[in-house]
Amino acid sequence: MNSYEIIDHWTKGIPYELAFWNNVFRWKHTFDGMMGWSHYGSLIELEGFDVHSFLLPTESPKVLDVGCGMSYATGNLIEKHGQHQQIDIHFVDPLATEFNKILKRYKRQLPKIEFGMVEHLSAFFPHRDADLVIIQNALDHSAFPVKGIYEALHTLKPGGILYLNHHPNEAETEHYKGFHQYNIVQEGASLVIWNKHERWDINRLLEGFAETSVCTQTNQHVVAIIRKTGEIPQHLTDNDGDKRLLAAMYIEASLRQQSFWSTLQFQSKYWLFNIIQFFAQALPWNLKMKAKKLIQQA
Repeated sequence: MNSYEIIDHWTKGIPYELAFWNNVFRWKHTFDGMMGWSHYGSLIELEGFDVHSFLLPTESPKVLDVGCGMSYATGNLIEKHGQHQQIDIHFVDPLATEFNKILKRYKRQLPKIEFGMVEHLSAFFPHRDADLVIIQNALDHSAFPVKGIYEALHTLKPGGILYLNHHPNEAETEHYKGFHQYNIVQEGASLVIWNKHERWDINRLLEGFAETSVCTQTNQHVVAIIRKTGEIPQHLTDNDGDKRLLAAMYIEASLRQQSFWSTLQFQSKYWLFNIIQFFAQALPWNLKMKAKKLIQQA
């Protein structure tokens, strides 16, 4: 698929994503359940990485949680001199505008989410600015995951860390539905991103400007720690190419807004998923997990 087709396919996953989070925040038990495993309001903690020790020497660490959805999974505090201090953390997602409407609708007292796309992250945050970029269960949902890695590294200071944590081969598990278009997996010492059309060895792609270590946790989560060691080659963060693609998508989106059928299709998908999620999120957690397992096996 060309770039336009990839983005067009990605946008078709938006109605489901909005319906899902709308109903997680609608129901008290699902919202409380989510905040029960969230680290927000407590010390920052990341699976398979001693993030606290990494950030501790930095006077005012800046952290970007990119593709955060509405999970608020990342802790926002660090302990220094026996006291908890606030981290300069930014929750970033391309659907921020709609997510913030959900926050307001259900009166949830959480930080607003900032608009940003991992594929164009350096357009939203300065070069050599962040100490840590976190992407959890989101890179494989993006339109261009490899470009997202380059952009994340571009925003990091020298020695900064890009932390990735993902379920293995999720696109295969989800049968390439919605945002699930890429698989992330460990193969030997390498981090590999692939789908039915393309395959990338990330360790090789980043040679010369980043060091990658990857491991698979006991729960099968694939965790990669990517340390920036040099400057990203300019052609890998091609702003002119980005501008051309985004300009084309802007015109296409404007034309679609004029189409009754496109609007009807988007809204009908959203309300269909919203009704499904209304009942799905109302179910007890154990029953939902059993249903999800059956669906994945179907």
